[in-house]
Amino acid sequence: MVIRVLFYAVVLFSWVSASAGDAEENDLLSQARVYLKAGKPRLAMQQLEQMLVTAPDNIAARFLQARLYSEQGKTELAIARYEALIKDHPGLAEAYNNLAVLFVRENSLGQAKLVLEQGIQTHAAYAVLYQNVSAVYMEMARKSYTEARLLKQEMKPLELRPLPDLVDTIPGESVTTSK
Repeated sequence: MVIRVLFYAVVLFSWVSASAGDAEENDLLSQARVYLKAGKPRLAMQQLEQMLVTAPDNIAARFLQARLYSEQGKTELAIARYEALIKDHPGLAEAYNNLAVLFVRENSLGQAKLVLEQGIQTHAAYAVLYQNVSAVYMEMARKSYTEARLLKQEMKPLELRPLPDLVDTIPGESVTTSK
């Protein structure tokens, strides 16, 4: 009986301690967000760093820290944080998106496209990923066109293959021609 009571006491203590830890983590994260909204990124980063000491795998804190690094111009640190988040949590579409944003800023459109496509594979219903990958494709096409014009190479007009005669088709059947 005494052992059972001790067991329940230990379980209750562990639960209360964990709950207190979760509450402290939430307080630190909330405070970091308040500092960020107030335009105090240094204080927000301090809160996040303090939180990540006790909860190194807190996804929200890690994500916010990467975003802060990005906003502070610490691109290499931000990229490393997003890449680590993706490695540890491959279904986190937001990390793919923000990593691609950094690659675009670095003028690495190919890497941005690749990261966005990976994000789409892991989270196919995330509309922002589709919008951003479309924008990357458009920018790649625009740059390619601009480079071709700068090279002053005459671009041949697009030529499609014409059909020699009318083709009769019935849906579901193969194409036949009358002779």
